[in-house]
Amino acid sequence: MTKKHDGTAPEPKEKKKRLLGRLVAAALVLCVVVCVAALTSMEDGRHFASLRRWLMYGDTGGSRDIYTYASDPANRYGKLGSSLLVVNPNTAQLISDQGTILYDLSLRMSSPQLSVGRKYASVCDIGGDTIYILDQDGVCRTLQAERGLQYFSARLNRGDYLAVTEQKTGFKTVVSVYDEEGRLLFDFGAHDNYLSDAVVTGDGRSVVIVSLESQGGIFASSLLVYDLQSGELRSETAIRDGLVEDIRCNGDRVMSLCDKRFTITNLEGETLLDRSYGNLYLHDYTLDGADFCALLLGRYQAGNICTLVTYDMEGKEIASLELTEEVLDIAAGGGYLAVLYGDGLVVYQRDLKEFARLEDTDYAGQIRIEDDGTVLLISGAYAWRFLP
Repeated sequence: MTKKHDGTAPEPKEKKKRLLGRLVAAALVLCVVVCVAALTSMEDGRHFASLRRWLMYGDTGGSRDIYTYASDPANRYGKLGSSLLVVNPNTAQLISDQGTILYDLSLRMSSPQLSVGRKYASVCDIGGDTIYILDQDGVCRTLQAERGLQYFSARLNRGDYLAVTEQKTGFKTVVSVYDEEGRLLFDFGAHDNYLSDAVVTGDGRSVVIVSLESQGGIFASSLLVYDLQSGELRSETAIRDGLVEDIRCNGDRVMSLCDKRFTITNLEGETLLDRSYGNLYLHDYTLDGADFCALLLGRYQAGNICTLVTYDMEGKEIASLELTEEVLDIAAGGGYLAVLYGDGLVVYQRDLKEFARLEDTDYAGQIRIEDDGTVLLISGAYAWRFLP
């Protein structure tokens, strides 16, 4: 039996208070666990996403101005943690979610490419000779091309593995892969073909390289998958009648956005989807959903009559939606797809059922969406958050 400081045993009343306090604390913890489990299981976690937004932002709806920056039509935007990274040929600014400019770096680039990973962002001067690797504090390292040679692309994956496509002496092009600490893991040079792009898979075990070669007098694309540990070729997939313009990995799936078609393949070289645009025009696309992607295809090169289509990672169509309104931008994150119309914003679920709507977008021209459905609306000189 415990004793008080005066040597006497605690009174029964004091013991009851302590016991009651412990029971209340245990009940609160149990209540939170039960609520989170229930919210997660309801409507595919929709209510849990709302709870997460409330815990992060202390709000459950509406919008808030949080980022302000210099207006520039060449601005590129990316989220680095909770901060917004704004890059153009002259500067790279990181702005906190409280509106504070964390740093403002001077750049000298002609065509910057921005890629954001988990802790780092890369800024590559396409056709230039410099790559900057940024974190929350500024430049943590740089890469410099050989004298007189240039970079073509630099992409970070979610684990901060960097795939760089560049010119090097003795090769037409070279793909180099660096780990999150900047250590070189892989180097592949092509003597006969041009390598236009590359990305490391999410697990950091493979790199997918886009190779361009002449077939019958025209250029065609191939996807080369290399194992990063052994350096051996894992698979090769030809994409006929299409030049790859963008590429993304989702698990063991590779999404290739081409000028004439869209494909989904796996790392073993099997084609799961080969969607030719036919007589349609690609107006927009997003490859960033947790388990889906979306294409916006139209009958005419200009105009508002379009079809929005979502696909799962098995290459199957999930849903389609006929649109007659002007679409300014689309973005995917988690299980959500945001569409910025000329007169409002609509957040859909992957099956294109409406989840939330915002009428006044205050001249936003671009959007980003988080995995929980939070949308960042980006206008010329400021950006703000919409919490569905």
